[in-house]
Amino acid sequence: MTVVYFILMAGIVLFYIIINSSVKQRYCEELEPLDDRQYACKGLLPFGLWVFDEIHIPSAGAYVIYLYQRVVMVYGTRYARYYLKVHWAEKFMNLFLGMTVASFLGAVSNSGLGFLPVIPISGALLFFLTDKNLDDKAQKRKLQLMMDFPVFISKLTLLMNAGMHLRQALERIYADAMKKTPLYAELGTVLEDIAAGVRESQAWQEFSERCKVKEITSFSSMISQNTKIGGNKMIDEMKRMTHEAWEMRKHAAKQLGETAASRLIFPLMLMFLAILATVITPAIMQFSTGF
Repeated sequence: MTVVYFILMAGIVLFYIIINSSVKQRYCEELEPLDDRQYACKGLLPFGLWVFDEIHIPSAGAYVIYLYQRVVMVYGTRYARYYLKVHWAEKFMNLFLGMTVASFLGAVSNSGLGFLPVIPISGALLFFLTDKNLDDKAQKRKLQLMMDFPVFISKLTLLMNAGMHLRQALERIYADAMKKTPLYAELGTVLEDIAAGVRESQAWQEFSERCKVKEITSFSSMISQNTKIGGNKMIDEMKRMTHEAWEMRKHAAKQLGETAASRLIFPLMLMFLAILATVITPAIMQFSTGF
């Protein structure tokens, strides 16, 4: 059976390489914008893009909407369709990767026919685990937005209370931002859209859709209606939001702490096992030599 699994593995790899090479030129320009550091295997993605185009994945359905929302949270509305397609390409690449690895394990372990169902199951497992990576990116970005928003709205309230106009205050905050974190990158997009002629209400609505944070959504709605609210009333509303935002930041900091603690569990377990092995091994060796 070892030969069978090696032949199966070689067939899966050859099929992928042949199709990927034949369609690579077609998707060369489409893959060009991808960051090489973030997409180290982008040379293997043409196959997935080809499958996406060939099977015509529907744009509706609960699962597709779930993926689209996560893509919007990570990459924004403007390029959501493009990155959603790239994500599907990654899923198809990991599907074949899982099948290849499972075939290799079946070959080296000299497994019987009972191991065959493990091959497609492994592929399907990696296919859906790709979504976990996207979800982690979305949650990380959301937490970063929650951490940055209180500082942002505090600065905005301070500048407007000092007599600065809303647009001037936003431009000043964006210009003074030391690093373009997700919040300030999205703020820059809003300012660019408004300068390009997009209605302010639409620009701020898209801003809230990209951020997907309740407090930011409330802030965007308030800014969209700032002409109706009036200057003094808006400043009072922003002061109230500032207090809520700092409470939100405490919650986000707690979540980050819990995430960091959970990441330490695995290394601590390895250290515990290593210490346990160091302590027990001499005793076992001494016990075995006694017999």
